[in-house]
Amino acid sequence: MSLPPPDEWNKSDVLDFELFSLVNPFDRGHEGLDEVLDVIESFDEELRPGRISFERNRKPKYSRQLMHESLPEFQSMEHTSFFLRCACVPEAYFRIHGSTDDEGSRFSLSLQSIPFAWFREPGKQEERAAGLVAVVRALAARLPLSYGQAHSGTDQGLDKDLDHPGLHPYPPTEVERMYWLNVYGPQLVEALGRERVLSTPAFLVEELPHGAVLVLTHPTPVDFASEKARLAQARALVHLRPDLNLEDVLSTLHRRSLAFTPIPIEFDPDVADILQEEMEFQGLLLQRPFVERYNAYHPPSVSEWLPAAQQPWPDVPDVEAAIDRYEGLHAERLLARLHTEVPSVMDRSPESLPRIDWNAWRMAWGSTMSQEERALVTPALGAYLGMLLVYQLGGKWMPRRNLDEAAVMVGDRAWLPFLRARHHLQGRNGPLDYSLTQFFREARRLRGEE
Repeated sequence: MSLPPPDEWNKSDVLDFELFSLVNPFDRGHEGLDEVLDVIESFDEELRPGRISFERNRKPKYSRQLMHESLPEFQSMEHTSFFLRCACVPEAYFRIHGSTDDEGSRFSLSLQSIPFAWFREPGKQEERAAGLVAVVRALAARLPLSYGQAHSGTDQGLDKDLDHPGLHPYPPTEVERMYWLNVYGPQLVEALGRERVLSTPAFLVEELPHGAVLVLTHPTPVDFASEKARLAQARALVHLRPDLNLEDVLSTLHRRSLAFTPIPIEFDPDVADILQEEMEFQGLLLQRPFVERYNAYHPPSVSEWLPAAQQPWPDVPDVEAAIDRYEGLHAERLLARLHTEVPSVMDRSPESLPRIDWNAWRMAWGSTMSQEERALVTPALGAYLGMLLVYQLGGKWMPRRNLDEAAVMVGDRAWLPFLRARHHLQGRNGPLDYSLTQFFREARRLRGEE
């Protein structure tokens, strides 16, 4: 199987952009607010604010006037905080925070969760990278910056040894890591030596107002995990930290880069949809080891069936009433339970099965359900699965008092959906090992359909 394209493999990665100052502009009320909004509105047009996030899920359209009117609502004790959703990139948002108390003043501006795919758009990579650099300059012209960075959120998450400051406003006392974009405040610059900082081997080294220095290791952030970019990061870090060894730093960076290197996805086709859901849920941080593990996984063969000639005839007093109970009470219980987490169950189609299996696997139904829950959910799963065999594959119900024996006749086989459902809920991995998806697909294959 061919490698997935880098954008497909890395689609969950984001770029986090954070700037900090030890001056709180909100101490100057609306004047300081306007300075902050000037900077925010200088972002690339697609990243400019479109909605203001308030409590109680209010998200009115962004405007300067509403921001001024809402300033008291953003303030609590010594703190001023607000969130702004970007206009054209809904996954991206601004978080602004300022405070002044006995410990001093602090301010942070962050633009978080910008999809990396946005920076990879052909023909716009350098323009969008330059836009973030321009914002650094714009804020530095208004406030003395104490620290700042922009880098892959996943790459930072892979750095197990780093106590990442997150939205901590206080500048670090030394350079621990080198990012795509780095801002060092005057205190750190003086501690490192201004001449040393200004001679850092990097794509761009620029003095900012108030004594801060900007270090850009590479023209754009998109290929931060490439050999060239990793070498640039390592050289810059070792230059500022002579106690570190270039070979050791590069080795660490190369190990992290493996997460961003696609490998073939060769999931068993009967459970590939379920595994794909879980892979995307876990995200890029855990993606590679997950793929390596489950490329080798194959579920047990479907065993919940009998030759049609061996299936016992119905032993219930009223066959139609039993079928109505299966397709009514039992199946409706499943719809009621899953209509929010798995909306596709309302369509009563085979496409809902991988989502049901994944939800049950993710929520560990097989190991967390009480006996009472299991007694309700098992018949519901079996009835829903049986309905699909009937209405999608032309099957015929064969009700039995013992639900494990109840079957749906499809061709020359009798399929046991309730027995499959019971196996599905046995153990943590039951929903994967005994998926409803594999069961239905096996029945469809043996009926002669693709």
